[in-house]
Amino acid sequence: MRKLVCIGDSFTEGLGVPKTAAWPALLQRELGVEVINKGISGDTTGGMLGRFTHDVVWQNPSHALIIGGGNDLWWDVSENALLANMYAMVKQALHHGIVPIMGASGSGFDPGQVDGEQVWEPVAGYGTLLRRGKEYAAALEEMAKKSGLLFLSFQGIFHDERGEVDQTYFAGIDGLHPNQAGHAKIAGAAASFLREVIV
Repeated sequence: MRKLVCIGDSFTEGLGVPKTAAWPALLQRELGVEVINKGISGDTTGGMLGRFTHDVVWQNPSHALIIGGGNDLWWDVSENALLANMYAMVKQALHHGIVPIMGASGSGFDPGQVDGEQVWEPVAGYGTLLRRGKEYAAALEEMAKKSGLLFLSFQGIFHDERGEVDQTYFAGIDGLHPNQAGHAKIAGAAASFLREVIV
């Protein structure tokens, strides 16, 4: 029986949208397999690692999609700490016979559109956050390649053909988290990748 657990932060939980409109729920309908949403807004890779046994292993899934790092980067945590936590979760999954899939959330948002009354500014500033987000995604992908692991990136998913952020996917939330249209976009990209992996 195929079952996917998605563990992550607000990108996975679906902050600002109904649970039924978050991309894991849309993905379940798209793939026709059980998809469990274990995203917690504000969580870090360290927090995810701490709850991995309870939230992933004990669900007895066939696959685990692990997407984290955005909040670590928000607090300007070192890249090596993020990679170590992600790798530890991957190794736990493998130890329990679960196929791990590492993921990097899209860092494509426009800082000028973020609602400063709802969202704290990142410790090192938005410019550093966006740059480090791209660097982290590249490092995670490289680690996946070297380890023979699956990797799913959402980098650039919200950009238009000119390479600019399409605000259609953020309108009505806080400028940082995707809306229902954004979650539909994420689900479509995830389904295209995972259909060959899971189904």
